[in-house]
Amino acid sequence: MTEEEIKNLLQENIDDAYNFVESDVNADRKKAMDYYLRRPYGNEVSGKASVVTGEVAESIDGALPQLMKVFTQTTDVVEFTPQSDGDATVADNVTAYVNHIFNKDNAGAIIMHNWFFDALTQKTGIVKAYWNDDKDVNEETYKGLSQDELTELTQDDTVEILSQEMIEIPLDTIDNKAQMTNEVGSLHQDIPEPIYVYNVKLRTTENNSRVKIENVPPADFMIDRHSDNISDARFVAQRKMLTRAELIAMGYDQSIVEDLSEDSDIQLGDVNPITGFSELDTSNADRTQELIATYECYLDIGEDDGLAKKHRIVYASNTILSDEEIDYVPFYSLCPFPVPHTFYGQSMADRTMELQFIKSTITRQMLDNLYLTNNSRIGVVEGAANLDDVLNSTAGGVIRMKNPNALVPLTVQSSANQSFPFLEYLDNVQAKRTGVSDMMNGIDPNVLQNVSATAVATLTQQSQGKLELMARVFADTGVKNLMQGLLHLVCKYQDEPRAMAINGKPMNIDPREWTNLYNVNINVGLGNGRPDEKIAMLSMLMNKQEMILQQYGMSNPLVNLKQYRETLAKFINASGYKDDSQFMNEINDEQLAQLQQQDAQQDKTPPEVAAANAIADAEREKAQMKQSTDMAAQQLKMQEIHLKTEMEQQKLALEKQQQELDSAKEMLKIQTERAKLEADIKLREIELKIKEEALYDKSNSDDMKNMINAVDKIAKING
Repeated sequence: MTEEEIKNLLQENIDDAYNFVESDVNADRKKAMDYYLRRPYGNEVSGKASVVTGEVAESIDGALPQLMKVFTQTTDVVEFTPQSDGDATVADNVTAYVNHIFNKDNAGAIIMHNWFFDALTQKTGIVKAYWNDDKDVNEETYKGLSQDELTELTQDDTVEILSQEMIEIPLDTIDNKAQMTNEVGSLHQDIPEPIYVYNVKLRTTENNSRVKIENVPPADFMIDRHSDNISDARFVAQRKMLTRAELIAMGYDQSIVEDLSEDSDIQLGDVNPITGFSELDTSNADRTQELIATYECYLDIGEDDGLAKKHRIVYASNTILSDEEIDYVPFYSLCPFPVPHTFYGQSMADRTMELQFIKSTITRQMLDNLYLTNNSRIGVVEGAANLDDVLNSTAGGVIRMKNPNALVPLTVQSSANQSFPFLEYLDNVQAKRTGVSDMMNGIDPNVLQNVSATAVATLTQQSQGKLELMARVFADTGVKNLMQGLLHLVCKYQDEPRAMAINGKPMNIDPREWTNLYNVNINVGLGNGRPDEKIAMLSMLMNKQEMILQQYGMSNPLVNLKQYRETLAKFINASGYKDDSQFMNEINDEQLAQLQQQDAQQDKTPPEVAAANAIADAEREKAQMKQSTDMAAQQLKMQEIHLKTEMEQQKLALEKQQQELDSAKEMLKIQTERAKLEADIKLREIELKIKEEALYDKSNSDDMKNMINAVDKIAKING
């Protein structure tokens, strides 16, 4: 497309978006701010009550703290969780860095407060997140630097030498020679080497480029009327009133900026809905401070291949200041009550303005009735009373009358008793529409004296349900998209590591190393639930984790010591302490692995199990000892029986032997007696024979005598 065609396309989209917002949105926005600020309705009557009640402000101011608590009562607004095991460390670093960008690099709480406020009052809240190139340049002068000092100063890439002067120091004295010795390392007396010092002027460039988040006034935001969200819109733009000096400071050509003309008709946002004043400033005599309506447009432009690409175009006074292709739109929106298939839903003010008008009307009538009741009108008989005295309402004043019936009081019935129930009914309607009621902010106990605790709990849950739904809509739309946008910006534009300390822990963040940066889940709204509920849940979770760690050790498959530390940290954060590092040290993966290894080498038997095992072992040993004793006793008894049996057998054997011996003795005795008898018989026979022979042989008488003596000895032996 040609430049003129692009200009025409831009102007068409701007006019169409302006006409749509002006006809369908801006009137409600201005009315909402008038109601929030309790400005007069314009139907006030002089002399009557003109009070304006504050239902719109009460509902918004009641919902805003509850919504802020959801997103800010914990340390982390967003948490990135990995989808695979190897991304845990990356997800932790991403979580820490993105939360640091939102809360530390930018005023996260204030931005979120204004964002939510715009959404609750102006139908949509808009924030813008972009990469802000910011370089801090300083010039410094140094004198008398040595070569080493100069090298040390200029070794950083951010330092540039603007001018340099080298000065030679004369070697006239021994001291100078000694200094030369210290500088060079050796003294050459024959050919001395000169000493040089340097005077330099340096330029230091410090890169302070960061992601910047800022609130966009809803009246300055424009979107294609056919779009229901920013990411899919064909046209999105922000209008800014910038001075010529600001445009030149942003880098635009001075000659082009000087030729830009002031808008004769400031269209979008002519009147600020909050202040009520026009944004067109025509009283400035300084040309550099003249305001130029500048449009930062994000437009889909067709290419030759039939496809369209997103362009960022800065447009002012029918002039294109810059044009570049871009892959993202830096705006993020919130709507408390979105209407499907349209960008502009309903604000909380839209749901309460009607009620505020009705309650203001009833309150005015009640006050008018009260005025008439306390200072009622009086009928006067003409000529029978002094009219000046009648018109004077001074307490205790005298009214001069010609007859006692000159004054007739006109009685006015009080309507307060009939009005209060209707006001209470309107309060209930407001609570149902917005989810904000007295139940959430604390009420008079006397109001509930006739109401059951179940009814109060039901009403409270119903009120909280609407706010919880609103918080979930905020979380899953604008806040989630914003956090994804912050991650996209640092990965796209941060080209060097950033050293920083997060919660007292030093970190070196380099998004270029985040290869799996989009493979994460985003959990927004971590503060859901009341603090006491979160503390109770975390306490129960800690008890379970402690039981698992004690029973199964630190190498169990369910929970490790690092996860237990994170639970303790969340418990501390839920208790109101933002920095948990002041109570507990961080545990890295190396320390965790070392602790798990030490734990694996220790006896992990629980004390009660160890005691039961010890008792079982003692009982087992006792049973074994009893069994051994019984077996020993039985063996001893068996041995005793065996020994007794052996003794009986031996006794029987001895008795048998004795019997045999006695038998042998008897037999021997018998044999001896027999032998003796036989010997006696034989001896007698021999004697007889000898005697017979002696008779025949008397010459052998001596021999015979010897034989007889021998026979006598034998007889003595046997006998």
